[in-house]
Amino acid sequence: MCTIGAIVCRRADGEASVLGFKNSDSPPVGYWHGIAGSEGGYKALAYGIQAQHGINAGMNERGVMLISSYFGCDAPRSDGGTAESYWKNDLRGAAQAEALARCATAEEALGLVLERYRAAAEPTVGGSHVIADRSGRLFAFEHEGDETAWHDDTARGWTARSNQALGLMAAEQAALPEAVRADRELRLAQAQGALSALRRAGSGREEALAALKALLASKRGAADGAAVGAAGDICAAGVVYGRSNAALPHVTLSGLIWDAGSLEMHYTAGRPDKAPWRMMNLAARRRDE
Repeated sequence: MCTIGAIVCRRADGEASVLGFKNSDSPPVGYWHGIAGSEGGYKALAYGIQAQHGINAGMNERGVMLISSYFGCDAPRSDGGTAESYWKNDLRGAAQAEALARCATAEEALGLVLERYRAAAEPTVGGSHVIADRSGRLFAFEHEGDETAWHDDTARGWTARSNQALGLMAAEQAALPEAVRADRELRLAQAQGALSALRRAGSGREEALAALKALLASKRGAADGAAVGAAGDICAAGVVYGRSNAALPHVTLSGLIWDAGSLEMHYTAGRPDKAPWRMMNLAARRRDE
């Protein structure tokens, strides 16, 4: 349901800093931001959707991030279901919560989620996931039905997805309705352009953080005169197609950025083009920015 990604940049002291990001796009439902944990496991700066079990996206105290997005090849359906009904049979949040509690590296987290999906007794909701850690390892993990794929984007220094898979089901995605394909492709192009520009410029952490906030707040309609809710808007205000298997208007519930170097989560409670940015760290301190 979301635009997600991660980038490796440089802090002012020259150290690598990994930033992961997400816009949470959904038909309106409840959501939460906070610190999650388990007995004997790592704590995590987490984001969740009330209709989904587990953690929708987060970063643990070792700097490991797992950031999920919906992926599917079925045309969105309009069958009168509530927004909450579309999270049935969804393994994503539970698998990510377990990985955040148990894993100290991106490689460990990738191995765990691969194991969980390969062992699933029946097909679950499809997804694309960004998996990263503070060392700069970057992976994209994708699944739909009983198929999985993953790619190592560490050498490139950034990765992004916008409700599509790049490693599986190419023919099925090409057969999706044009409105679905356009929304996904336009958002991916914008995210890829922003991340590649930051890498080419050798941008530091502060510059990258500001650029990601601008990306998450952006709308194509603001530039080309399109109506509110235009396909390809990173910040959604009523987009129907492209973001899930529900033919319902989607809005951006929250914009989020995780910083593995400082163990901070920057987030908005509401659309990032309207709501103020806040920050939370693992010491449970919160402030408006």
